[in-house]
Amino acid sequence: MTATMGRETVRLPLLQRPFVSPLAAGLLGFAISMIGITVPGLWYDEAASVSSTTRSWPQLWAELGNVDAVHALYYAILHVIFDVVGYSPLSLRMPSAIAVGIAAALVLILGRQLGRPRLAVIAAITFCLIPRVTWMGTEGRSYALTATLAVLATVALLRAVRVGTRAVWIVYGVVAVLSVTLFIYLALVIVAHGLTVAWLAGARTPASRRVARNWLVSAAIAGAASIPFAIEVVSQSGQLSWIPPLSGSTIRGVLRSQWFYSGVWFAVASWAFIVLGVAVLVRGLVLSRRNRTDDTALTFLAVVMPALVAPTIALLLISVVHQPVYQPRYLAMCTPFVAIAIAAGIDSIRWRPGAIMAVALLAVLAVPQIIVQREPESKESSSWAQVADLIATERAADGPGSTTAIIYGELWGHSKATTRVIAYSYPEQFASTVDVTIRTPAADTAQLWETRAPIAECLDRLTGTDVAYLIASPTRDVRPATTAALASIGWRVTDEWNFTRVNVLRYIRD
Repeated sequence: MTATMGRETVRLPLLQRPFVSPLAAGLLGFAISMIGITVPGLWYDEAASVSSTTRSWPQLWAELGNVDAVHALYYAILHVIFDVVGYSPLSLRMPSAIAVGIAAALVLILGRQLGRPRLAVIAAITFCLIPRVTWMGTEGRSYALTATLAVLATVALLRAVRVGTRAVWIVYGVVAVLSVTLFIYLALVIVAHGLTVAWLAGARTPASRRVARNWLVSAAIAGAASIPFAIEVVSQSGQLSWIPPLSGSTIRGVLRSQWFYSGVWFAVASWAFIVLGVAVLVRGLVLSRRNRTDDTALTFLAVVMPALVAPTIALLLISVVHQPVYQPRYLAMCTPFVAIAIAAGIDSIRWRPGAIMAVALLAVLAVPQIIVQREPESKESSSWAQVADLIATERAADGPGSTTAIIYGELWGHSKATTRVIAYSYPEQFASTVDVTIRTPAADTAQLWETRAPIAECLDRLTGTDVAYLIASPTRDVRPATTAALASIGWRVTDEWNFTRVNVLRYIRD
């Protein structure tokens, strides 16, 4: 099965160099992601990445047998990175920035494969501006990598369809296995590829039966190879109990949050371009069928639309008939296809200054989102960085000879975690402190987090310490009980600080 590629004259010399423009797109995506990448404080999900990947390999393996198997490959990648360069918020987040750059380059390559050189450039630029992309490029989780593998698998599919050799289909199968192992929801993109193949085969394109057979074989082998992993992930599906059922807010999630974060006007403009692009492509498909000309529009629609639409529909259906699994940020993997669909609308504007103005409009609308996403508390209102800085400042004022104790309280919105997550995220500020209520360290629990004892059972651990800090959330206010317990052995409060969702108290001996 092949598709005739449309001819398009592009005057820009840069576009005539096959490797330069993807490289430029990749650098643009990386550069935007790196802007203020460490300014936002780390948040709960990123702390889970840190807690898991800063323990030993055997400890990580033990944890994955109980929890977070779905993130096993991503955690392994981070573990290797931390083994080489060490952990820091920058080394945690930079892989995502790199992944965004690679995905931007692949978006351009996919656009070229679809026979639209100008569209390819517009799509790559648009991808770098999409608010969900500018968010995931600063996130110490796997979202950026899911987008990279989604578009890489699609590039590999088109290459396999057009070349048809066994080696290329093997490459596609390997990418499919890696994709599912990185994030099991990427299986929905592979399913979307099946719709693509069926769509093209239904058009009776050359060698369609052979292509369909090759895809089925590759997908079946990839699926069989992924079964043990999928079984383990499904066995831990209780982790998704926090996802709420579908509701009226789901509509907002689909139309805005999953791809456009909180950018209302970016979403409005993007959907307008998507509708325009699809309408123009459908019209082109009808005309090509009527006049028996090339099938570029068919190939474009068959490749982009299933990958754009099918994963969202599948998650919504599963949420209705089985259990809630729809979470807007999980659809970040579809952003490459969103970019291409938006670019189709912009590319349909044949007046070149008009197309340039359309891209400029998206850039203008993206700037406020980038600024909002780089604010110190932009990630789930996390003030952890400020808390860590306070502890470091106070410890310096206490003097180098002081021994500091930390009492960690409950974490806002998470019953199983404590504010110890702040110390996981910013370990330098908490180095050599005494964890007063620790029972079993997180690395030894084969779970994400540590276990703790009541403060009343641990007061003897304050022996030999000079100053203590309580770090707790206002969700369940432990300040009175902790202050009373410490007062019983001669400690008193000297200072108190209130941050977003975190309170800090300082104690010294009377």
